[in-house]
Amino acid sequence: MTVTCLMMPLSLLIAGPVSDWLGVRVWYVFGGAVCILTTVAALFIPAIVNIEQNRLPAVEQAEA
Repeated sequence: MTVTCLMMPLSLLIAGPVSDWLGVRVWYVFGGAVCILTTVAALFIPAIVNIEQNRLPAVEQAEA
C-alpha cells in the first residue's frame, strides 16, 4: 500500500470537519490557493526549473 493511500483517511478526517465548519466553498478556495502557491514556489527551485538540463548521462544513453 502506498503512502498516498494511507494518507487518504487522515485527509478525510481533517477535510470533513473543516468543510462543515467553514463551508465547502471556502475549503475549495483554500485548497486551490495552496496548489497555486505550491506551483509558484516550485518555479523558484532551480532543480525543478532546470529538470531537463539536469538529466543523468546514463538516462540520455539509454534513450539514444
